[in-house]
Amino acid sequence: MTNIKVDNTYGTMLPKDSQPKKDYQLLKSAYGGNESLLIFAIQSDDLYQLDNFNAWYEMGERIKENDAIDSVISEAHLYQVYKDTANKRFGFEKVITQKPSSQAELDSIKNIVRGNPFYENLLYNPETNVSLMMAFVSESIMVDIKKANVLFDVEDIAYEYEDQLGEVRVSGMPHIRVAVGAKLKGELGLFIALSIGVTSLLLFIFFRSLKIVLICNMVVFVGVIWSLGSIGAFNFQLSILMVLIPPLIIVISIPNCIFLINKFHQEIIEHGNKAKALSRVIQKIGNATFLTNLTTALGFSTFIFTNSERLAEFGIIASLNILVVFLLSITILPIILSYSAIPKSKHLKHLEKQWLHLAVEKLEYLSLYKRKWVYGITALLIVVAGFGISLINATGNITGDLPKNDQITTDLKFIEQNFGGSIPFDVLLDTKKPNTFYNRFEEIEQVQDYLASFNVFSKSISSTDGIKMLNMAYSNNNPDKFEIPSQQKLIRISDYLKNSETQAGNTNLADSVRTLTRISLQIKDTGSYEIKEIVETIKPVIDSIINPDKDKLAAEFAEIKAASGESKTAKINALFASTPNVEYNLREMYQLELSEETSSVFGDANFNDSLDLAIQKENWDVIVTGTSVVASNGTQYLVSNLFISLGCAVILIGFLMALLFRSWRMVVASLVPNFIPLLFTAGIMGFAGIPIKPSTLLVFSIAFGISVDDTIHFLAKFRQEMKVHRHDLRRCILVALRETGISMIYTSIVLFFGFLMFTGSQFGGTKALGLLVSLTLLIAMFANLMILPSLLLGMEKKITSKALGEPLLQLYNEEEDIELEHLEIEQTLKKYQEEDSKISASDE
Repeated sequence: MTNIKVDNTYGTMLPKDSQPKKDYQLLKSAYGGNESLLIFAIQSDDLYQLDNFNAWYEMGERIKENDAIDSVISEAHLYQVYKDTANKRFGFEKVITQKPSSQAELDSIKNIVRGNPFYENLLYNPETNVSLMMAFVSESIMVDIKKANVLFDVEDIAYEYEDQLGEVRVSGMPHIRVAVGAKLKGELGLFIALSIGVTSLLLFIFFRSLKIVLICNMVVFVGVIWSLGSIGAFNFQLSILMVLIPPLIIVISIPNCIFLINKFHQEIIEHGNKAKALSRVIQKIGNATFLTNLTTALGFSTFIFTNSERLAEFGIIASLNILVVFLLSITILPIILSYSAIPKSKHLKHLEKQWLHLAVEKLEYLSLYKRKWVYGITALLIVVAGFGISLINATGNITGDLPKNDQITTDLKFIEQNFGGSIPFDVLLDTKKPNTFYNRFEEIEQVQDYLASFNVFSKSISSTDGIKMLNMAYSNNNPDKFEIPSQQKLIRISDYLKNSETQAGNTNLADSVRTLTRISLQIKDTGSYEIKEIVETIKPVIDSIINPDKDKLAAEFAEIKAASGESKTAKINALFASTPNVEYNLREMYQLELSEETSSVFGDANFNDSLDLAIQKENWDVIVTGTSVVASNGTQYLVSNLFISLGCAVILIGFLMALLFRSWRMVVASLVPNFIPLLFTAGIMGFAGIPIKPSTLLVFSIAFGISVDDTIHFLAKFRQEMKVHRHDLRRCILVALRETGISMIYTSIVLFFGFLMFTGSQFGGTKALGLLVSLTLLIAMFANLMILPSLLLGMEKKITSKALGEPLLQLYNEEEDIELEHLEIEQTLKKYQEEDSKISASDE
């Protein structure tokens, strides 16, 4: 448990070899992480009043002193580029080196800052008077959540200035990650406490025994410790999925305890022998309980094969600990009961509760005598649910699970309203050749203008903005010269830039050695599928802007491939004349000397392929990535794989049922009642406007894996009765209902309230999951107590003890115990003795 770490990153649901993951890694390797920007925002009409501005300056200086912060940028913490004519280079200097001492000095600073077009709508919004302070967080800090908690200290510094500057809004990926991580840790403790509290209260209400409550809680306590310990032992991290494991273990272990204890109490009532009762509990309930835990574990184990690291980890821990819970239940509970006194009559009265028997009898009546009504209402519910399912939408965004009034959400929306976006979104352009990024400044600017036409993006930054800044600096910081320079001026600026790199290192404004160039911006916290649509819309448009000759070159290449002889040579030369770089690329590929003519390779067998590659090198690749895109792809991947895992779970559990009961009819009878609650829940989601997203999709896998447990217990008892009363199906169903019905109602109530406590979560998805699983399991109880018996009766002529076959594993011990008091002792010896006496008398 001491090794547990919190995972608060995004995009971890994607497989490592997926293209979106590779694109994001390319971005990180080329430019570093783009999740390090911590944003502070204030709204003030008087920021450039001396005291307020000095407070803004002081706040930034104090934040910058923290070891977690690499640098700070705001209107009070800016650098400007200047032209060093003497050394023919560019230099950088702080606009403000200390607090301004007079309003006149501050007014001069304002003219410099607000006069630079680059900073407008990047650091300040002139219409709403909102200003930003950007603190760049060290990447090493964000790797470890324990170290990252130091960001709360940084944020506390900002809050100290609220009295003077007004409300300080905090956002950015570091803030979201750390704040969400803190909430996850807090919810882990909350859910464990709520789960234990709710289940303990219900156990006491059912059994009226503190001893039973303590025994069950001992199983629960060890199960929770093992589940947390296994997360740390496997070196997995505590994610929004993994935080569900401990409470899940609690609500699964309690039904195990209820079935075992109920059977123990039934045996005590029957014969009063504690040792025999415990022996029968293990023999008759042990296998069935193992199978119920196995089916639930199988439901979760399907996540292991999804090729998603985080989903696989969740599947491993969940399935492993569900099986561990069985071992704990079947060992700890009987051991402790063996040392305890025989339950008193008041502790056994729960089996005689009138309302329980009335409820079971009512369900018996409906399933035995009102089957048409059961089928009719079920069919109606399926039709209504089908309509509800058609209304379901799929979504998933970074803060989608947080309440709308949560501070994280409100601050994020505030920044989006004033600056357009806050979640990193990047367009990478792969030029394929070094030192060629400057060939298409105009095209990059067109792309930026195109992106600005969307209402979901912030202002973008690119190498084009960098060259505009350098052009302005070259023109003595004249704001009117914030534009792309002419080709002749660009050559002069390049000379200055080379000298700057030689004397002061790389400026990062124009990287002359990389083949990649980047358009960096932020997007609003938009749903995953909306982001998918945006990416699919903008990518081909950006490609057409960046590569204006792409279609023309493709058409010319197609003509060259179709031509031959002199016609082909003429077309190739025409292509070289219009696009000289293609010839240059081809010569480079064939390593031709200057004296060699390009035409010398026209006859090469692989010439067409080489020419195609030479043309492709002229087309820049467009890669859309960033935190928002990775998170979006992660959600889409998770949604699709959860459907796959649910399908796999159904197939696995169906196959297991086939092995157990050796009858396809029993497989149908067992699966149908557990599908109906899933359809019902999906319909509720549609009508209630609850979207499909990772957290809500877990409902179906969890609910199906758990609800089928009641089916197994019922069918196991039913099968046992069929062996004894093979010609009386109704009697078999009645006995199965009466013996397992009470336990099914108990466990369903525990599970209902156990999952209902998830509605206390701060995360909307977890809250919806708790409510939906609770409803699903409640409906599943009625389905198993009404629809399942009705289906069995409907197959009355088809189901016989022979049709069931011999099971692979005995669910109940079908050997009947022989009670001494029930033995009929044959009086053979006495008879012979009497006859001997008669013979002896006659002899005499």
